[in-house]
Amino acid sequence: MAILCASWLTFGFASPTAIQDMRSELASGTVLKIHGSVPGGDACSHLRTLRLGTAPGSDRFVIAPVASRSSDFSDSASKEGSIQSQTIASGKMARLSGNSARDTFDGTRLVTALLSNRLDAPNGLRGFLPEAAPDVLNAVAMLHRADSHRLEGVPPVLADLVNNDRADVLATAYAPSDPFHASSTPFDALLGGRDDVGRFVPPMAEGDHSWMRVPLPPMVFAGAEQKCLATGIYFEARGEELRGQAAVAQVILNRVRNPAYPDTICDVVYQNQHMLNRCQFSFACDGIPDVITDRRAYRLAKDVAMAVTAGKIFLPEVASSTHYNATYVHPKWAQSMERMTEIGTHIFYRTFGGGWS
Repeated sequence: MAILCASWLTFGFASPTAIQDMRSELASGTVLKIHGSVPGGDACSHLRTLRLGTAPGSDRFVIAPVASRSSDFSDSASKEGSIQSQTIASGKMARLSGNSARDTFDGTRLVTALLSNRLDAPNGLRGFLPEAAPDVLNAVAMLHRADSHRLEGVPPVLADLVNNDRADVLATAYAPSDPFHASSTPFDALLGGRDDVGRFVPPMAEGDHSWMRVPLPPMVFAGAEQKCLATGIYFEARGEELRGQAAVAQVILNRVRNPAYPDTICDVVYQNQHMLNRCQFSFACDGIPDVITDRRAYRLAKDVAMAVTAGKIFLPEVASSTHYNATYVHPKWAQSMERMTEIGTHIFYRTFGGGWS
């Protein structure tokens, strides 16, 4: 019984009769020869018949002569091998013709597949490799939508605020993963002939200042700079709605762009911090230790900071504002500026002259 069980395990539960049939085939000089990467055939004739009859790609199995141990064939085996070789050759030609016809690009079939309800277009496009037929790549380029990656890398909580399909090329957290999405790389921006390749430049509105056309310095994406921006958002606006937090972040970044202010985030946030209650952002010089106690709110501030820096979120109503104040105070400087909008408990302003007017 143990020997019988062992033979079942070894030969795939084949019957002794099937094993004997296989031996007969070996003796006659023919075995299954496998082309390509199709899974191996079963050693047992009855299982092999089932595989050949049902498995996709089973037409890739052919019968070929096999040499005996003495490396020669009998006359009958040679004749049989010659006939089989002719049959195989004609079969290959037929298959090659069929494959050639199938390889011809069918634009109608591609468009129908991409636009059908049964296929997710972005995922479906990944099946066409860059080295595929030019017609396929052209169809992909025509059907690919720029907004397919609008929310790539964006935390779900910020999705409703995203209004830009493309992120700054230096914001690698938002880099599209689709190989068919035409995009620049950080090396293009840092090492290329132009400094603005792939960089985010805010849309200009009437009354905005020329310095808004300048991309942010690359260093704003550094960890230390992002920490300063997130800290400013946290202490200045953590009680605000997300739009209000993004507005504060935009004001800070506008000052980085504006030549009238320091050119780093940290220097903007902590400008004049040594002057008690006379700095640019009150938390930096109010004499109260800057201790972050709400970790969840701080993580959200970090997400807002990166999204606004990358240009995924840009509030046109805030535009080139460089100032804001709480609704419950009335600073004198506000009278010399253009009021832009009110979001939450903050009122936002831009200057008429582009800096201190």
